[in-house]
Amino acid sequence: MSYKLITSDKRFFPLFWTMFLGALNDNFFKNALVIIIAYKSVSLMGLNSHALVAMAGGIFILPFFLFSATAGQLSDKLSKSTLVKYTKVTEFIIMLVAGLGFLTDNFYILMVTLFLMGTQSSFFGPLKYGIIPQLLNRDELVAGNAVVGGGTFLAILLGTIVGGVAVSSNSSSIVIAVGIVIVSILGFISSLFIKKVEPVDPSVKPDFTFFKPTLDIIKITMRDKKIFHTCMGISWFWFLGAAILSILPNLCKDVFNSSESVGTLFLASFTIGMGIGSFVAEKLSQRRPEMGMVPIAALGMSIFLLDLAYTSMNFSSTSSELMGLSEFFASENSLRSLIDLFIVSIFGGMFIIPQFTFLQDYAPRNILSRIIAGNNIWNAIFMVSAAVAIMVLSGAGVSLPWMIAILATINIGYFFYIYFQNSAVTLRFIFWGLSKIFYNVEIEGRENIPDKGAVVIASNHVSFVDWIMVMAASPRPVRFVIDHIYYYKTGFTFWLKQAHLIPIATKKDNPEILGKAFENISEALSKEEVIGIFPEGWITRDGRLRKFQPGIKKIVSMQPTVVVPMVIDGLWGSFFSFEGKGVMKGFKVKRRKVKLKILPPVCSTEFDFKELEQIFRKELKQ
Repeated sequence: MSYKLITSDKRFFPLFWTMFLGALNDNFFKNALVIIIAYKSVSLMGLNSHALVAMAGGIFILPFFLFSATAGQLSDKLSKSTLVKYTKVTEFIIMLVAGLGFLTDNFYILMVTLFLMGTQSSFFGPLKYGIIPQLLNRDELVAGNAVVGGGTFLAILLGTIVGGVAVSSNSSSIVIAVGIVIVSILGFISSLFIKKVEPVDPSVKPDFTFFKPTLDIIKITMRDKKIFHTCMGISWFWFLGAAILSILPNLCKDVFNSSESVGTLFLASFTIGMGIGSFVAEKLSQRRPEMGMVPIAALGMSIFLLDLAYTSMNFSSTSSELMGLSEFFASENSLRSLIDLFIVSIFGGMFIIPQFTFLQDYAPRNILSRIIAGNNIWNAIFMVSAAVAIMVLSGAGVSLPWMIAILATINIGYFFYIYFQNSAVTLRFIFWGLSKIFYNVEIEGRENIPDKGAVVIASNHVSFVDWIMVMAASPRPVRFVIDHIYYYKTGFTFWLKQAHLIPIATKKDNPEILGKAFENISEALSKEEVIGIFPEGWITRDGRLRKFQPGIKKIVSMQPTVVVPMVIDGLWGSFFSFEGKGVMKGFKVKRRKVKLKILPPVCSTEFDFKELEQIFRKELKQ
């Protein structure tokens, strides 16, 4: 799907190439300017080249604080497709002025155009992410964001390389000036083919006072807990990314004792890894925002950041001079360090794409651009905070490898925070992965599980892993009702609690647990959660469907809900069933084919207990 989106899908590929060329031009311009300032030892207003390079980053980010709020308001009020064209015309004009600055070596003009490019980017940001849900179907959002994420990082890499090459060329000023103008023209041409979309909220009244709308939009991102947590997750990613990228050049030079070519290789590895991670996220997301991937990606980043810190601490150079690529790779731990960074960036792509997609999918359409603008403001705050943090650590004499170790450790804390915020989502993703590894699972009718509202999933009970299969097949977390004996006495109580399972007992065994179970079920349904139940009550001992118990009738009558039958076929005879030698005996390496058939939902007002059992017998041919 991703390849088709950028090559032949007329809804999307003009937008993709418009964004790609914009990101490429931003980094072409910025990197060329920074290199010239550094290598020509430019001073301006009493500031030396080191201070100017640092100030350049601040100048580009400042507009995101000042204008993102107004940009979000305009993006919701007016047609995004029209506004994209205006931003590209603006980019063309700014690049003409920047070209004049390069040709005349006027760094006052170049600093002003850097601020203007930051302003243009602050207006373009809410447009590019806000328009995606208007151009693509819901089940295409993950692929769209993966393409945008991967393409953006590739554009950043190409822009950085092209900027460096242009500076080192003969007649560099002419090459840079002509290059940035040509790229801006191509971006504008691409924008002309973007499909026209309608405004989502024409009633919005843009506020051009800047500070008040900024506070208002930050408040909008804080109204909904899920939106706020997602914004914080995305911003934390940019904090880590900004910190790592600021450490990387000096790590290569001072710790690895390597030349610019090694630094470029590490930057390329990081960028390519982010692109690969974006597409891995798409493949693992099953066409929906897969937030269960986020904690796993966070943990993966920390593990390999810690290894990068360890290899950096133990790196030994083979040369007294700055090493080139061949000398660097002859050194111990060189390849390991590069692989560490590469894997960190892959996990980074897996971390960021589900969150961007969730934000677009979950946020109300009429305020989506304002939420994205608010997210951009948070991103800018966190990126500036990262720069301050690195400066403070550096001032305190903390070495670069220890800075990486500190970042990794803090990120482990973040992993625990987001995991315990919604452990069931993460475990559902893990169960889905395990089911794909050990079984050849075919799922039919997943669309029959409603996206919202209270749901009771009823399934036949064939083995001890049925509940894992059902959780893996459902796009929503499922709270299963489980026998209290297995819940409390198997040694897995901690993990079953993390999956939010509900223990239940018969009235004869433990009336207190039974009463509490029905209270928990009623509360879950009132919160529009998904409950999973096995109406048979026990696992089949002979492979045939057992008589349904009446408990499901009480559950369905508690709250307005729908009942979704899910038929499991293929687990009888598996390691976890009672067939043959008995449960958990006679393990076979061969993957079993398992079919999960999800039938259309039945409203609780039309639910018939006996008819449900007959539906299962018909499907299982029993």
